[in-house]
This record gives sequence, structure tokens and C-alpha cells, in this order.
Amino acid sequence: MQTIMSQDAAKPEEREPLWTLFRVVFGLSALSWGGLALMAQLEHHYVEREGRLSRVAFSDLIALAWMVPGPVGCNVAVQLGHALRGRAGAWVAGIASVLPFSLLMTLFAIFYRTPLVRAAASQMLLNHFSVVLATLIALTWYKQTRALVRGKLEWIAALVGCVALFYARSPAAYVVMLAAAFGAGWLVSPVRSARLVVSLRRGDWQMLAALCVLLMVFALPLPHRYELALLWPRLAGAGMTLFGGGFSALPVLRTLFVTPAIGVSDNDFTLAFSLSPLSPGPLLNVVPFFGYLVDGWVGALIATLALFVPSGCLVVLAQRHLHQLKTNPRFEHGMRILRALTTAFLAVAVLRIAAHVPLKPAYLLTALFSGMCFAKLKVPVYAVYATVAAVCGLWLAYGALP
Repeated sequence: MQTIMSQDAAKPEEREPLWTLFRVVFGLSALSWGGLALMAQLEHHYVEREGRLSRVAFSDLIALAWMVPGPVGCNVAVQLGHALRGRAGAWVAGIASVLPFSLLMTLFAIFYRTPLVRAAASQMLLNHFSVVLATLIALTWYKQTRALVRGKLEWIAALVGCVALFYARSPAAYVVMLAAAFGAGWLVSPVRSARLVVSLRRGDWQMLAALCVLLMVFALPLPHRYELALLWPRLAGAGMTLFGGGFSALPVLRTLFVTPAIGVSDNDFTLAFSLSPLSPGPLLNVVPFFGYLVDGWVGALIATLALFVPSGCLVVLAQRHLHQLKTNPRFEHGMRILRALTTAFLAVAVLRIAAHVPLKPAYLLTALFSGMCFAKLKVPVYAVYATVAAVCGLWLAYGALP
């Protein structure tokens, strides 16, 4: 069965060679800071320059990428590869979109393990980096709230989500909240008569069953002795709950990695998210960093596969039923409430970071400086971090600790 995207894609004799697809997506991903930047570059190359897809078809890819969990930019790349070259293209484009930031974040983790970097990463520097990160997340929360939270029901979902997430300590709470938000949106949809009818193959049912099992492994409480043994299946299940961008993943990933059994410290966790905007790719590029801290190169590879493969499989499955999903008003209303709830993950992430930073004038100045740079001056993230690091280095060099 042909999809809308495949109809708008290139003719069979003009199909994109797999090596060319890998090379182009890899290069664009390596030069894209954030999922939105990757989507813009993919559209510029394949819609405006090459004409492989129509603008309407590419818009369908973006719409579906927001509907499913996982990194939006990588989801678009997977769909693009599927539209151009089928399943092989989906795998090639997915690997090409993930590989640049996976390698770079793994290298960050290797250098972070060295004694020199450990010594340089003072608590004061980590606190200032945390303030910059909190400011960046707060600005993202503001933008997403303005875009996604409009109606009364969306505001209720966002506020209830903030309160529930602040007190939540179990992964099951995240799954229940997301399911409840979608269910509430589905039930109170203004259009009640619309039915969602999709026909799934046997392989599709098997894949959905496997994803549900991974989600249950993440949600169910486990004895501490099993946390490390089941870390990667639980990470794959956690990926099924990540809507609304990389920063919304902070509370979910903290639940997984910052435990005595796993051994990632709170400082390590915050530093990884602070480094994430410096690396190309979506903000979920922190996962290879955590994987390396847990189990070296093998851990970085498995962590990357665990988080990105399930969402890639799900978005390819959903692509075949794009028309039914887009035109069903009850499904769209449920997704709108769910997306409004995900803004709560950003708000709680800011509160959790702020709670670990001492209330001192130096950190308040950093918050004001980074807020001005991000909101008004549009200074690149890496420039803000470099400036803060340089000022901290000079401060420490002259012994004027805050």
C-alpha cells in the first residue's frame, strides 16, 4: 500500500542511492544543532534543492513526527528515508541522523572520565552551567506553552501535570499521566462520532506488542538489584514516553540513571544536559554520554540503539496510516492534550535544577546574562557556555570564589 509520502517522492528510476542518502543526512545532522535545525536543512535539501518531495508531503512528515514519541528531527529523517527508499532507506537515514552526535557525545564522555577534566569541572562551574541550562529550558518552556497550551483543557492538563510530576518518583507515574491526558482528550473531543479504523499486519501487531512490553518494563517498579540488568530495556520503554522535545526527557532519564544501582551522579547528569546543546543533533544526544558512563563504548552503543530504534520503528508504522491519523478529530484532540501535558516536564526540569543551585548573587547574574543572550540577543548556546566557563576560570585563577 502506497503512502502519501511515497506518492510524492521520486520516481523509481530517480530514487536516491542509499550511499548518497547516508552521506547527505549524515552531513546535515553533523551541522544541525537541535532537531528543528535538522528538519529545516532536510527540507531545504530534499524539497527546495532536489525536489524529491513536495512541500505538502514534507509537512506530513513533520506532523507525524510530532505525533509519536522520540526525537522529532530523527523521526523526520527516518520517514524521509522510508519515503525515498523504503525500509532500507529508513534504516540508512536513521543511522546517519544519529551517528554524528552519538560519536561526539561518546568522546565527551571519554574526556570527562580523565582526571584533568574531572579536576577542571569544579562545583562552581557545574552550578553556573546548571543555571545556563535551566534558563535555556525555561525559555523553551515559555515558547512551547505559548504554542501548545491555549484552551482551558490544555491549561488544566499542563497545571495538573506540573503538580503531579513534582511529586512523582516512579516511572509508572509518567506512563499513567501521558495515557490519562490522551484518554481525556479523546473522550471530551467535540466530535464524538469519528472512528479510528486502521488495518494492521501480523508483523505490526508483534512490533506493537514488543513496544508495550518495553513500556511495562520501564513503568513497573523493580527491586534495586534488577535496575542495572534491565537498564537498556527500561531505556527503550522510557523512549515511548518522550514527547515534546529533548528537555522534557530530563525528569524521565534522571529516574533511570541517577540511582545507586546505576551510579550516574547528579553532577554527571546535569553536566551531560549542559553539554547537549553544544553537540549537533537533538537534545536527546545525552543518551550515549550516559551509556558510556555506565558501560563504556558498548554502553554508549546499546543506549543509542535502545532509545532511537523503537521510536524509529513506531514512526514508520504510523506513516503507513498517516491519512487515518491526520483526519481523525478525536485522535488529534487527544494528542493536543498530551502535548500540552508535556510542557509540565520542562517546568519541573527547571524547578529540579534550581533546587540544587545555591541562591547566590553570582548565579543570579548568570541567569540574567544567559536569559538576555538567549531571548534578546540570540547568542548561540556554545558562545554562552564558553563565556561562562571563561569567567569562572578567571574567577578561580584569582581566588575569588563566590
